[in-house]
Amino acid sequence: MDISQLKYFISVAQTLNFTEAARRNGLTQPAISHRIGELEKYLGSKLFNRDKRSVKLTDAGHKFLPYAVEMVEVAEKAAFLIRQMEEGHKGHVSIAALTTSSAVLSKCLSAFSARYPDITVDINFTSGRSQVLAMNEAKYDFHFAVLEMVPAGSTFDYIISNTDNLCMAFPKDHPMANKPLDFSKLKDERFIAVSESDGPALYGEIAKVCAARGYTPNVTCQYDRAEAVLLSVGAGLGISIIPEALSRVFYAENVSFTRIPGEDTLRTYVIAWRREITNSAARLFLDVVRELFSGD
Repeated sequence: MDISQLKYFISVAQTLNFTEAARRNGLTQPAISHRIGELEKYLGSKLFNRDKRSVKLTDAGHKFLPYAVEMVEVAEKAAFLIRQMEEGHKGHVSIAALTTSSAVLSKCLSAFSARYPDITVDINFTSGRSQVLAMNEAKYDFHFAVLEMVPAGSTFDYIISNTDNLCMAFPKDHPMANKPLDFSKLKDERFIAVSESDGPALYGEIAKVCAARGYTPNVTCQYDRAEAVLLSVGAGLGISIIPEALSRVFYAENVSFTRIPGEDTLRTYVIAWRREITNSAARLFLDVVRELFSGD
């Protein structure tokens, strides 16, 4: 099994057409069919069912696809880093960040790149669940996250970077938009929620805020990303509670935000890292972070 086979498999899975996949990869249709056949032989399982009219992924193909995508991404990232090293770049820093940390991340990147322009910084924006998993797997040098996501114990250190508040998001033309919040008037409103499985920290915070105010949301939709929640509110599908920072990161012209009063709506953001830093470039990044936030 090699990377080219994986790329060809992904192309066919995306197009469900061997001829089109071959065209995109500069091959003939028999050639790409042969390479897919080699991959199926290696795996010991068929990846596609095909007849004269259609091509469909088998159950094995569906299960293999996300792994193939991940393997290609890792291989391409590794190749890029090696090329950077060969071309004289002096290090690499990897970062996992929540989208709501974008402003703080931008501040850090600006200061760091000005001082160390030859160090490559790799950024992966994550959901809440992915961020927690990444911390446990030690995949990144730094995590721009919410304080509650940092694992307990002595493995991680962190610096508080900023705070944010939860706010109620209404469609722009909603009768309660830009008015004082009255939760008693929201019981029949359609509520769009972030799913607990993909955003456990945010889900838990919202649940506590609602419970403290005697409000039981009428959840009609759930999404795995807060950004999708914001988009749906703007489309008029319902109301929601989201971090205020999202209003500054994503297009929200059709959404009205009302901050929810109370200390329990405060979110504390951190930049976290493992205490044992072996990456010299990461140490330099940490120096910049401390200069920017140690006095805040």
